[in-house]
Amino acid sequence: MKKTLFVLTMLIGASAFTNAQTADEIINKNIAAMGGLDKLNSIKSVYQEDSNMIQGVKIPIKMWMINKTSQRVEFSFSGMTGFEILRKDSGWSFSPFAGQTVAEPMTPDQVKKGQEELYLTDGFVDYKKKGYTVTFEGKDETEGSESFKIKVKISDSISSTYYIDPDTYYVQQVKSKITENGKTIETSETRSDYKKTSDGYIFPMDINSSMQGDLKVYLIKVNSTIDNKIFSPSVKVAGK
Repeated sequence: MKKTLFVLTMLIGASAFTNAQTADEIINKNIAAMGGLDKLNSIKSVYQEDSNMIQGVKIPIKMWMINKTSQRVEFSFSGMTGFEILRKDSGWSFSPFAGQTVAEPMTPDQVKKGQEELYLTDGFVDYKKKGYTVTFEGKDETEGSESFKIKVKISDSISSTYYIDPDTYYVQQVKSKITENGKTIETSETRSDYKKTSDGYIFPMDINSSMQGDLKVYLIKVNSTIDNKIFSPSVKVAGK
């Protein structure tokens, strides 16, 4: 009996080890495909211009992001510009289209849940340093083809599952879950049309989000100077 238990324990341990190794192997191949860990960690800031089609109308979107620190997203429509600002300790949203006349502060819970968005790399990059848990969940079909599934547990209430192309090792899709007060909110994001910038950084240029619709990225600047003042709700940003 003791021998049987010993064998079972060894098998379970070997299985867990193989699972961890498989996850790390896939993650390392994704990181290599995206230019390597040093390249990814060299991204300190990103300025990005996108467009979104809503009911046949093109909505321009501008984003200013400083890694791990702050993010500002602006969207313009019908002569009005709204924005969302997220920082490590606070956040605001302003939607004049909904009749708002001043920016409203985010709740502490909203700020806390948005912190993952401040990272300019995916959740599995340096996941051990972030204190996240990663598991390999086999393969699944995404966009008509098979993908590796990597689940990243950020906390007991927040997790993301990444679907990674087994040929290119680019992320094809991300599905996220947030649970609060017994209610689960699920979001998804599909990425495609990966391109390399002139300075060697790789980004998806087509992002279809369940929250924001189909975003077409047409300008990305990495590590350009961004004034921290724009992450205040009282500052209006006129172009870039």
